[in-house]
Amino acid sequence: MPFLLLPGRLILFLVVQALIAFLASSWEFSQKYWLLTATLTNIICIVLLIIIYRKEGNNYFSIFRFSKKSIKKDILIFSGLAVLSILLATVPAQLLSYMLWDDPDVPTSLLFAPIEDWLAYLLLISFPLTIALAELGLYFKYIMPKLLIQLKYKWLAVMLPAVFLSLQHITLPYIPDFNFILYRSIVFFPFALLIGLSLYYRPSLFVYFAILHGILDLGTVLMIFINK
Repeated sequence: MPFLLLPGRLILFLVVQALIAFLASSWEFSQKYWLLTATLTNIICIVLLIIIYRKEGNNYFSIFRFSKKSIKKDILIFSGLAVLSILLATVPAQLLSYMLWDDPDVPTSLLFAPIEDWLAYLLLISFPLTIALAELGLYFKYIMPKLLIQLKYKWLAVMLPAVFLSLQHITLPYIPDFNFILYRSIVFFPFALLIGLSLYYRPSLFVYFAILHGILDLGTVLMIFINK
């Protein structure tokens, strides 16, 4: 199951985008709705995780509880990690933009084409909320613990979820441009690896990273309004 789920989001992003492209009779048209693609995929992932956890006799939403025993130490440690996380989530994007295009605005122009106002406002709530509930829970609370049991090399169990979390962005959205594909495939890897290592050594930090992830992606949706 964990090996099947690793590429799951990457495939789902592509399938949902293809469905939008089919309905609109335009692949180029579907590209600007990637936040909708992500939100729909998140909902599918949440439902799937609820079912999987229930079959295993657990409640998926229980993973979002704070650890009362270690909350003070967790907050202290996470405060430092949060600063590093924000840097790793933003600085590589700037560096890669200059390396690939000599222009930091190229990825922004590709990612944030205008969409309908009503949809932008809907995504302002639904996208960060669903991604906080779906993404890290899949990669680092379900897949990574399973891999730690199944794989001989523990570093590989941490690395694989981080790699696939990063690679999933190739199809979010899928734009058939080599530089853009390269950019999307590696831009979030440092951030993903930091999360994986942090949760490997201190699993109780999960809910803090999930909240931070949602906040960062709230900023992502705001880019739609900034670039109007």
